[in-house]
Amino acid sequence: MTTNNRLEHGYSKHIFKFISIKFLLLIFVIFLLLSGCANNNDKNESPDLTPDNIASKDTCKDDDFSEDSDDDSLNVNDKDDKDNTIDTGSHNIEPVPVFINPDGSNLESRILVPEGFTRVPSTSKEITGFIRNLPLKEDGSQVLKYNGYPIAKQDDHVAVFDISVGERDLQQCADSAMRIYGEYYWSLGEYDKIAFHLTNGFYMDYSKWKEGYRIVVDGNDVRWNKSASFDDSYETFLKYMEMVFAYAGTLSLTAESNPILLMDLLPGDLLLEGGSPGHCVMVIDIAYDSDGNKCYLLAQGYMPAQDFHVLTNPLHPEDPWYYEDEMEYPILTPSWTFEEGSLMRWGDFALDGWQDGAIAAFSKQPSDSDNISQVTLLAVGDNLIHIEVVESGKQEDGSYNYDHLYDEIRDDIAAADIAIVNQETILGGKDLRYSGYPAFNSPTEIGEALVEAGFDVILHATNHTLDKGLKGVNNTFDFWDRYQDIKVLGINKTARDRDTVPIVEKNGIKIAMLNYTYGLNGYKVPDGMPYLVNMLSKKQMEEDIKKAQDEADFIIVFPHWGTEYVYEPTKSQRDLVDFYYQLGVDLVIGTHPHVIQLVEWITSDSGHNMLVYYSLGNFLSYQKEAPRMLGGIAHLTITKDDSDTYISQAGVTPIVTHYEHGPKDYNYGIYRLSQYSEEMGEKHGVSDIATQGAFSYKKALDLARQVLGAWYIE
Repeated sequence: MTTNNRLEHGYSKHIFKFISIKFLLLIFVIFLLLSGCANNNDKNESPDLTPDNIASKDTCKDDDFSEDSDDDSLNVNDKDDKDNTIDTGSHNIEPVPVFINPDGSNLESRILVPEGFTRVPSTSKEITGFIRNLPLKEDGSQVLKYNGYPIAKQDDHVAVFDISVGERDLQQCADSAMRIYGEYYWSLGEYDKIAFHLTNGFYMDYSKWKEGYRIVVDGNDVRWNKSASFDDSYETFLKYMEMVFAYAGTLSLTAESNPILLMDLLPGDLLLEGGSPGHCVMVIDIAYDSDGNKCYLLAQGYMPAQDFHVLTNPLHPEDPWYYEDEMEYPILTPSWTFEEGSLMRWGDFALDGWQDGAIAAFSKQPSDSDNISQVTLLAVGDNLIHIEVVESGKQEDGSYNYDHLYDEIRDDIAAADIAIVNQETILGGKDLRYSGYPAFNSPTEIGEALVEAGFDVILHATNHTLDKGLKGVNNTFDFWDRYQDIKVLGINKTARDRDTVPIVEKNGIKIAMLNYTYGLNGYKVPDGMPYLVNMLSKKQMEEDIKKAQDEADFIIVFPHWGTEYVYEPTKSQRDLVDFYYQLGVDLVIGTHPHVIQLVEWITSDSGHNMLVYYSLGNFLSYQKEAPRMLGGIAHLTITKDDSDTYISQAGVTPIVTHYEHGPKDYNYGIYRLSQYSEEMGEKHGVSDIATQGAFSYKKALDLARQVLGAWYIE
């Protein structure tokens, strides 16, 4: 796997331009000094609001954008480096990309995306669409301070928002972010969401303010006092925001925000470091390319109070976009370098409209050839049969039936050409005592219910395969022998079976499917039967994959891997991903962590694309923490045409395992998250036993959006 190093690219591509700009700036500064035009008499007015002992509003770095004294010019040896020579007579000079449309009146029309990139879709009711439609000042406008004077440094911005900062030195860096948040919720009429903590911790909500309450400051204490009549006008909103600006800042905004990962970054999120000095920069837009690479626009206010403005990228000033591989700590912006942990989220600003457009762009599209075949594939995570699940299927006559477990999701399973499930626990049946964690044995009726639900492929290579020894595995073989149309992966009756590549053929497409597990919970494969369970042995996997290359059109690997309850792929997972990619695998779908993990394309200059679902979480379980109730259904379309066999569509539908305490069958069900509700979430039985917080529909929704990002589909 390779990734473009935009940092190196930025320096090498624009080295000449950097030198030219430095030279012109030097001439300009000399001119100003000679002409006496520099204005050094700007006064920083103090706000009227100065309570004696209240925790003071923290500030950004107070350098008024003064020019840096350090010489950061590049060391170029023109004699020895031919790449630094420009032949002005050549007709082969690559044109410089244009990123600014001077006639554009807002972000979307003014700042163009890089070649090959597309802005993520967004509606006006989302903060992304809201920011894009905020008016901009005329192209070339200066950044002005609250008193109307320009700031000293005018080459760090590419656009200026036409938003008044007032006539007082209040709306600085963190305040500018809070102003955007406030204006956004004001535009929606969601006044109850306009609320900020002051630096001393006091919660100042606009709903109280518009009712006529005002804050009274007494030393370090703040309280509400009813001193005005109801007024929900825009002017009242602005007065409220001014009071917030006076007493809140980077410290209070940091306390209200939560750290996030780069993979989760969305418009509305922040680069934020609290302190005196501290600083805040907002992510205001996002775009992506066909490989799923993302880039961002950043904007800031600063001290003294000044226009909210779109930043340049100091790595390539003519291109204002910040690319993913440039967003690694420390993150460099024109006026601040952000250290690790600075990516923060204040509010829930999802991008519901992104998914369909983004996923279509990530996937290769079918050709115009008439000779096209397609297979729709569905895969789910761990079917984890705790003893409570076993009990839920016991009938009055003593028999067992588990059709109820999959009733709510049956139509989705049946709609796919091929449906795959990871059967986490062995189906040792009634010959062995039914048991749950830690050594599972499940009724064979679980298998019957999976067949009835529409599954075609069963994964059996898990860390629980040998929980009941060889007897459990043999009983499982005996059960599946009754269903010759079902493909069972990961366990083998004979060495010959082990050496045979499992292939499922559908609609003229041959798909090799390989299933392996990292371990067996300390149990050992019986002597003389090394073939019984497929293990994550690189030597064996390489042999299998190379054999599959000769026999199949498309290769899927299902590794049972990773660390339980961890949302980020581990190093061992990523190492295996590289290993699979080098061997030409097309799709990887992982199991075992019991929580959802990210989905991503692995690509390189070779043109080969491999899609990885690191973990789909639990399909069904009676686990005892709320996040483990969230799983995913992978949906894919595999297309074969005259040129290749590839993934033409892909996504993940989040699902919830629901159970309750009280009903005989635990009221079990698996629901699409889009079909679930807050009312159902309040009844979830996991809340009775969880030690890390009750189940929340909203938290499940937020978690799905954060982890799955663009891959989330309804």
